[in-house]
Amino acid sequence: MDINEALFIYINQHLQNPTLDMIMSGITDLGGFIILILAVFALLIFAHLTKRRTLKRVAIIALVALLLSDLIAVFLKNYVHEPRPFMALKNVHLIIAENDPNSFPSGHATSTLAVVSVFLLNMDDLVKKYHVVIDIALLVFAVIIMFSRVYCGVHYPFDVLAGALIGISGALIVNYFKDNIFTILRL
Repeated sequence: MDINEALFIYINQHLQNPTLDMIMSGITDLGGFIILILAVFALLIFAHLTKRRTLKRVAIIALVALLLSDLIAVFLKNYVHEPRPFMALKNVHLIIAENDPNSFPSGHATSTLAVVSVFLLNMDDLVKKYHVVIDIALLVFAVIIMFSRVYCGVHYPFDVLAGALIGISGALIVNYFKDNIFTILRL
């Protein structure tokens, strides 16, 4: 048994309890692509209606980072074809349904870290007061989403780590080119 499998078994089987089952099964989908793209679009609409130019620009960068990162993750999922833990191991405590048979990398970790990273990179421009509290809240959210994917039985820890690295990398790349993107979009 390798460390990835051992960590999975520890989190998935030894930390299980009914309260966490309920919490994690409800939270895990908040890190999905569809939920996050809807959240970013809601922020874009809010920013447009309230004439918050900085928020609009950051939301656009978050959208681009989300799309770029998830494109990479989907490519890797279809290239690597690593079966999900519940398909490869016995006695997995599966608490959510998952239709996609491919585990590596975690799309939820990719999506979550792409969006969260963009906001963390630009928080000083968005919020002058309490930005540290918001930064911590965003980081806690990301960690909970990543933990939930292993806890729920649908990803190995390294799947989540790889997804996180893809999301962070996508955010860093897009953030680096944000001025070019703003010029192209005339923002």
